[in-house]
Amino acid sequence: MKRYFLLTVLLMVCLVKGYATDVSVRIFSTEPSSKMRFTAELGRYRVLDGDRNRLLELATGEDMVLSVKDGKIEVFRADTLFAETFNLIVEGTGLKAIFGLQNMAKNNTVKSFYDDHLDVSVEKTSLFLINHVDLENYVAGVVQSEVRGISDRTDFYKVQAIISRTYAICNLHRHSEEGFDLCDDVHCQAYRSRNNTPLILTATVQTAGEVIVDARDVLIMASFYSNSGGQTANSEDVWNAPVSYLRSVPDTFSLSGKNAYWEKEMPRSEWLNFLHKTYRYDIQNPVMRDSALSFAQPERKAFFAGGIPLKNIRRDLKLRSTFFSVQERGGTVILKGRGYGHGVGLSQEGVVRMMDLGYSVQEAIEHYYTGVSIKNLSELPAGSVGD
Repeated sequence: MKRYFLLTVLLMVCLVKGYATDVSVRIFSTEPSSKMRFTAELGRYRVLDGDRNRLLELATGEDMVLSVKDGKIEVFRADTLFAETFNLIVEGTGLKAIFGLQNMAKNNTVKSFYDDHLDVSVEKTSLFLINHVDLENYVAGVVQSEVRGISDRTDFYKVQAIISRTYAICNLHRHSEEGFDLCDDVHCQAYRSRNNTPLILTATVQTAGEVIVDARDVLIMASFYSNSGGQTANSEDVWNAPVSYLRSVPDTFSLSGKNAYWEKEMPRSEWLNFLHKTYRYDIQNPVMRDSALSFAQPERKAFFAGGIPLKNIRRDLKLRSTFFSVQERGGTVILKGRGYGHGVGLSQEGVVRMMDLGYSVQEAIEHYYTGVSIKNLSELPAGSVGD
């Protein structure tokens, strides 16, 4: 219930009275490490301690290794201990600064690349990494992390850039009590690296500052997912909070996507026992049992037979969506599903199809979000974002 309350609050405070030009994002949040290699990939980096005393400077191609010992950050250059500090500030200088990070605790040879600046501290026995990054650089990185390769059309990436920017600003300070704005996981938005895709860069630059607002100039909660299965969901059917712009709409554009249809099979007895044990569903009642074995969704519903929330069944069985029907075949039950994701807001595969058919960026956004418009942040009243 707390989650739904917080969502309702977020939906209420997305009134934008201004915006930050940069955001702080915790990176490597799902794979913390006690040892990382930092490389200045482009530009120069000043390395400072927490009191902003200069420790060293790295030119392009130079690196340092950071590790945790006794609650402090050890800074190594060429295998020699160079400094120890509780906090580290790594500032990029010049017109463009890009750094790379390699997780050495896992002998990982893969390097992740980021724009702008890095703050480092210690959390328990791991490095706590915060990327201070320009908002548009962040948006481009999110778009690449979320949807690179799903389309070859710039307009598709424009749509994703606009909703990613809107979502980020609306959720700014989501982790403020932890010392940063957003995390790099799907809890906020996936952000695995800086963007290096020309189409995404073009889309981000051409939509710079553009966001989605309702009639009151309130930023919307620009939720998105993979595929609607032919119909989007009302917000209250998933999050218990009715929102004017998150209305269920027919969505034939999603029916040609690769995630439009799915199936899951299980023994009939397993299905019935699951309902009985989890939800006290009366499988001994012939009418109830038949309803459980022949449940149909020609259109999206919020509840299964007996009033069970479909979102709970999806969660418990790890289903692709709540949009499924039940068929019995011998001793087997087949869940015939449609779509992939929570179904509220924009279907990414639906937008791909709309772009292929020649629809505009505005038409795609207005199809999935009811009664909205696209505005530049510079057009909105000045001040601060929410509370």
